[in-house]
Amino acid sequence: MSNEKGNKGWLWGAAIGAIAGSVTALLFAPKAGRELRKDIASGARQVGEKTQEVAGKVGEKTQQVVEKVGEQGVQLVNKVKETAEGVICDFQSRRAGKVAAEDEAQEAHVSGFIEETSASTEALASATEAAASAENGEDNK
Repeated sequence: MSNEKGNKGWLWGAAIGAIAGSVTALLFAPKAGRELRKDIASGARQVGEKTQEVAGKVGEKTQQVVEKVGEQGVQLVNKVKETAEGVICDFQSRRAGKVAAEDEAQEAHVSGFIEETSASTEALASATEAAASAENGEDNK
């Protein structure tokens, strides 16, 4: 925005300076009134044409800059999206790995508990059988 205002200010300054310079030169030139008026009108017309030409070039350059900035903005947004997606995928894969490791640890813990319980149950069953055998042996005596 401020660059656009600076260009307009420069453009108006150049136009006013050119007109003032042309008028001053013509007024101090030794010419007749009619010839002087023609020269002033011609100079003003030339300045107007040059001003329009410069304004057109400034407009074209401004449009090119706007387009380039727009393209770079789109590229930046796409790059940010790609980076965010990569971070999310990385996080998800790490989380999945952590969950898998936690699941394996939990499964190992449960398997150990089952083995311990089975061993305890077998020991209890053996002890119960031994006690029952001992009781039956005493009853038989």
